[in-house]
Amino acid sequence: MKMSGPLTRNVSQISMGMMIAMLVVMMCPAMLSLAWAEKSSEQAKWRERVVLSAGQEVQGDYFAFGPHVEISGTVHGDVYAAGAEVLVDGVVDGDLIVAGGEVRVSGEVTQNVRIAGGMVTLSGKIHRNATIAGGDVHLADSSHLKGSAVIGAGNLLLGGSIDGNVRIGAGNVTLSNKVDGDLVVVAAAIRLTSKASVGRNVRYWSDDEPSIDEGAVILGTVTKREIPDAFNKGEEFRRGLAGMKLVAAMVSFASTLLLGLLLLRIYPVFTPKVASMIQERPWAVLGAGGVLSFGIPLLILLCMVSVLGIPIGLMLAAMYVVTLYLGRVFVVLWLGQRLLRLVSGSSSAAWAFVTGLVTYFILSLVPFVGGLITMATIATGLGAILMTKKELVVRLRGDQVV
Repeated sequence: MKMSGPLTRNVSQISMGMMIAMLVVMMCPAMLSLAWAEKSSEQAKWRERVVLSAGQEVQGDYFAFGPHVEISGTVHGDVYAAGAEVLVDGVVDGDLIVAGGEVRVSGEVTQNVRIAGGMVTLSGKIHRNATIAGGDVHLADSSHLKGSAVIGAGNLLLGGSIDGNVRIGAGNVTLSNKVDGDLVVVAAAIRLTSKASVGRNVRYWSDDEPSIDEGAVILGTVTKREIPDAFNKGEEFRRGLAGMKLVAAMVSFASTLLLGLLLLRIYPVFTPKVASMIQERPWAVLGAGGVLSFGIPLLILLCMVSVLGIPIGLMLAAMYVVTLYLGRVFVVLWLGQRLLRLVSGSSSAAWAFVTGLVTYFILSLVPFVGGLITMATIATGLGAILMTKKELVVRLRGDQVV
């Protein structure tokens, strides 16, 4: 039996959602603890609740980032929100894109929904499609999705009605309401309660048979599928590899977006200084980063040779990996600033970062050229961070602060 192209894409979509959810769950505590590292007025603002109150209206896209985000008003555009806790109980006349530790959507969204979080609760009305990833995902009885859904979760409770097709990758799945289209499930445990209704076919991948309560309605067929051996070779293998690359790119994009916006909020002075270092001394930064990219791993290996050096090597390795990942943020900010200056002459740091990030990821997907751009970005970011820190330390020593 051969896995079809659409099914390969479905599995890739589910994997992407689950990976994004895990990443968000791991990142949120680390990012929130980072906020205490720098005592400043900007940090005080960061800890405040971000609220769009009921009755307020926003014309155009709306961005909200903070530990607690509440959107109770009306947005005539897309909404981008991230935080430890995100509540959307207003009206979004556009797309809703949310990442957070706990996400609750009880309002109305006229376009698509994209959610990644530790705990996700959807109890409102969505007029088009939904992509949801989370540890625990609950579609309440009051929820209504007029389009299709792709969901990745540890535990999933489908209590709302869905007019289109549903594709799921999860540990445990319970369906207790209506799905008008096909139901495609990859899960360890599958249950359809007596209230469940599937308008078309049910296809599933699981070691155990699904539990279907008496009273559940399935108008089509129920088919168990096996992942074929052919998936590991030939055309299917190439499709799977392409899907994995796309998943990795999307996870990287989402994490870099969240991390960059957080750094701009938490370190509003240091972040632009690193970007300015790239602007003022590009070749020096690239050269220093290239040398350090090879030199630091060699130093780590030398430390790991002896028993006493192992702890030092492990700490250096952790710091090195974190610095490499952070470095992209500053390069992306610099790129966005350059591009927007060509158009408007000035822009906010957040818009510059988003513009640079989109441009960078488009370029990074170009065969061969994308690999070179990624390597140059990593080296430039590493060099810029360390040169900026060195300059800062020299200045502090001159002022006899350290």
